[in-house]
Amino acid sequence: MMNKIIISIFFLGFFLQVNAQHNPQFTHFMFNKLLYNPAYAGNRDALAASAVYRNQWLGIEGAPVTLNFNVHTPLAGDRAGVGLSVVADKIGVVNTTFATLSYNYRVPVGETAKLSLGLSGRLEHGRMDFTQLDGADQGDDFIMNNISNQVRPNFGVGVFLSDNNYYVGVSLPTILENTLYSEAGFESVYRTFYAMGAVVLDVAKNVKFKPAVLLSINPNAPFDMDLNASFLFMEALWVGGTYRLGDSVDALLQYQFTPNLRAGMAYDFTTSELRASTAGGFELMVEYLFDRKNRQLTNIRYF
Repeated sequence: MMNKIIISIFFLGFFLQVNAQHNPQFTHFMFNKLLYNPAYAGNRDALAASAVYRNQWLGIEGAPVTLNFNVHTPLAGDRAGVGLSVVADKIGVVNTTFATLSYNYRVPVGETAKLSLGLSGRLEHGRMDFTQLDGADQGDDFIMNNISNQVRPNFGVGVFLSDNNYYVGVSLPTILENTLYSEAGFESVYRTFYAMGAVVLDVAKNVKFKPAVLLSINPNAPFDMDLNASFLFMEALWVGGTYRLGDSVDALLQYQFTPNLRAGMAYDFTTSELRASTAGGFELMVEYLFDRKNRQLTNIRYF
């Protein structure tokens, strides 16, 4: 008989990230918006490249490990934006990779705000290799003798309204209901809707407060919410915390080394039933903004 604990954890993580929502969760969601909303592409007003590495549920064999790389830039005199997001996600014997190309068009709203309408196209690749599982019984029906490889297309839409000190957005990154793992008997993935928002407030000299929220709504999964509260000191040091509904309490630390470069880390303290089996999880992130021709970056962009 197989190790029931490992298999149970594998399926918990698998259904959370595959059946419940197409996009993996990130504690740095407020600095990783392109993954959730194609209308965000180019919103940094410069060519931006970033990466986030997530290691979830430390100490549990087969727990999720995810790497996300994003690059995006404004186009056409800042009236449009284009971006590419690539995710590599591993949970036990399941490897999922998807690449999303996003495009948006921006419409000025008032003096400084911009409304972006975004579209995205995605290719998804999934690989399940149950031969990696080690069962004690030779005739264990759970272990398949073949390796399942699937490639599926998908499409997404989004709307993003932003100004110097706030943003709000709604999106549907995966319009098509499909599954990469139909050969393994898993049901269709249902669409996940995202809503996000944040605001920056001056609370003292050289101190700013930025609350942010990400809501995930899926008809086949419990309501999901990430609620963050962060403080920015001296336009350089971010310190904050996040509450993920029913899952964890997270601490974040980020530093703006130059107007071009910032890096950060986060640690998740698990509050779900898995807390007895894991020490939590962590993330690392880095972002670099490239100077534009005839225009250098002279001040921090909050969003």
